[in-house]
Amino acid sequence: MGCLSDITQVIANSCTNVPASGLEVKGWIINRADVTWTIDDANVVLLTALTMSGDTVVYPITAVKKEMNAGFDAVIADNLPDLFTHNISFQPYERKSANILALDSIDDLVVVLELKGPKTTGCFIVLGYETGLHLVSMSYRANDNNGIPTYEFATKEGQGEKYSRYIFWKTDYDTTKAALVTEET
Repeated sequence: MGCLSDITQVIANSCTNVPASGLEVKGWIINRADVTWTIDDANVVLLTALTMSGDTVVYPITAVKKEMNAGFDAVIADNLPDLFTHNISFQPYERKSANILALDSIDDLVVVLELKGPKTTGCFIVLGYETGLHLVSMSYRANDNNGIPTYEFATKEGQGEKYSRYIFWKTDYDTTKAALVTEET
């Protein structure tokens, strides 16, 4: 059981906000140590701004069709608060040595992903906000998956996140997306 067990809001599905399966082609990867988020005063899962430290940047990631997947799993325990593991997997085409070195060396990430569907509050999710996403598997077989490697990152065991996902939203869709693009390389 979680720390909060009371229902605090009406749960109502609406035809005006029908979800859609999938992620948009572009997402953003951030070194967790390089970013400071502004948290909304009324809602701890709503992040309203990001500030990059020094000359650090947000790195765009592009994946078409189903080359990128992300989500969360609940970790339910009888003797601890319920927590969540966040995860992302992607399949980069990179073959240049510098890019391979960078891919094989990354760890402790935060990702911002745009969900397909309505471009309203909740379409930009943040995973790895509290404890980061860490490399859990990397695989490549020359004759499988068209020779594309798969990298997977997730919350470390025992270091769960408090919420299933965080939402990045700054006023409206265009302002939110511009805040990410402005911080890119």
